Amino acid sequence: MTMPWDTADDLTTALFHVRMRGAFYCWTEASGGAAVEMPRIDHTLSFHIVDAGTAWLEVDGAAPLQLDPGTLALVPRGLGHRISCRPGGPLLGRADQLPQTMIGDSFSVLRIGSHDADPEVRLLCGVVAFDSPAVEGMLEILPPVVDVDADEYPVARALLPLLREEMAVPRPGGSAMATRLADLLVLETVRAWIAREEATASGWLAAARDPQLGRVIAAVQRSPGHPWSLETLASVARMSRTSFAVRFTEVVGVAPMAFVGQWRMRVGRGLLLRGDSVAAVASELGYGSEAAFRRAYQRITGETPGSVRRSAR
Repeated sequence: MTMPWDTADDLTTALFHVRMRGAFYCWTEASGGAAVEMPRIDHTLSFHIVDAGTAWLEVDGAAPLQLDPGTLALVPRGLGHRISCRPGGPLLGRADQLPQTMIGDSFSVLRIGSHDADPEVRLLCGVVAFDSPAVEGMLEILPPVVDVDADEYPVARALLPLLREEMAVPRPGGSAMATRLADLLVLETVRAWIAREEATASGWLAAARDPQLGRVIAAVQRSPGHPWSLETLASVARMSRTSFAVRFTEVVGVAPMAFVGQWRMRVGRGLLLRGDSVAAVASELGYGSEAAFRRAYQRITGETPGSVRRSAR
């Protein structure tokens, strides 16, 4: 029996079994109309899940977004933004620079506003970086803010109470448990967004669902270092070279070989952040020399491989 996802098994694996390269979570309790600034952090995804009360998310150039209990909002591409109890509330400063209680290397508790009053809002905030070129590519095509209602990710209804309990009653291993629960919440939200946007997906995400183009997307993801050419890509799609080039460009928005180059750089960035040498990455991605890879990387991304490796440190 053929299932709807069968043409995108590699994409499913890439997105549903993502690996987080780095994550920091903050359980926040706020009152008094307080607002905090979330700084810009490139190549990350910020998120906010409201447990109780109503929060407001403000991104420059967009109307404030109301977040009710159970709602989760994603802010991709590391965009800076504000989170508050009410729009235009007094800004207390950057969230990462305010006094907070650390309960582990990657989890903190932040209480802001009036300490004499019950919190107006309880929410989980976080910043996540993914060790997955597929997710990196997905973040590039997301709008500035993505909100997902609790009904769209039912797993959250079970996870949020567990996370709240870990925050309220500290126990041995609480930091590890809280971090794992937060990881699951983020992954479930990515899945919910994919399911919701399947019919309107654009770019390579749309191509991955096409019976012919999907084979090409999967092949490039699986073997980015293969010596791809327009001819070999067209043969994978079982189309003529001209028809394939036109259709691929229309659906994805870039020419086939441009997509190959971009995907190689996404993979390369992940390897560089992992600590692999520039020479090793060049060889892995099929470049004849380290110099050739350096030139291609800087031309496509605007960064140098060395700057990426230094940022990892």
